[in-house]
Order: sequence, then structure tokens, then C-alpha cells
Amino acid sequence: MGDIELCCLFLLSEEFKYVTVRQDEKMELAKLLDRIPIPIKESLEEPCAEINVLLQAYVSQPKLERLSLTSDMVYITQSDGCLMRVLFEIVLKRGWAQLTEKALNLFK
Repeated sequence: MGDIELCCLFLLSEEFKYVTVRQDEKMELAKLLDRIPIPIKESLEEPCAEINVLLQAYVSQPKLERLSLTSDMVYITQSDGCLMRVLFEIVLKRGWAQLTEKALNLFK
């Protein structure tokens, strides 16, 4: 499992099951797509695509126009530390050394 697959596993967390893509956010999400380093495979209709875009865009600290996107970004970034730590601890307990290192790097 590589970094991208580990991030995809993170995106599928139950923690984000209530994040939805609103119709008025799609234009702004499309603009953010040009600014993220790792292209997404999902359609912007999918909630995991919004989470992916917002998580990657968080690094560049964009000025978001929609308050709903800002609140989603805050929720995602507040949850990501805890979820990455859980992923790290799971792979550590299973003894998967390479994946443990990748999870630790993402957690940091």
C-alpha cells in the first residue's frame, strides 16, 4: 500500500459519512482541483472527492469563497490527526513495517 492508497483509506472513514457535496460548491471545488498536487480519480459528485480536494488544498491555505467549504475544511483538518494516528497504531500492531513508516510520515 502506497501513500495514495493510505490516503484513500483515510478518505473512506466513517468520520466523514455526513460530508456532502453541495450544488453551489462544485464550481469552487473545480477551481481547487487545479491547485492540488495529487489528481483525484473520483467525480466531484462524490463526498470523498471533496474531502480529498479540501485536504490537499489545506496545505496551500486557499481563500475559500463558500462558508460551507470552509467549515468542511475545518472539520476535516481537525479529524485528520486523530484518524491518521489510529491508522498508524493499527499498522504498527500488525507489524507492517513499511506501511507503519508511511502512516507515521502522514501522521506527522
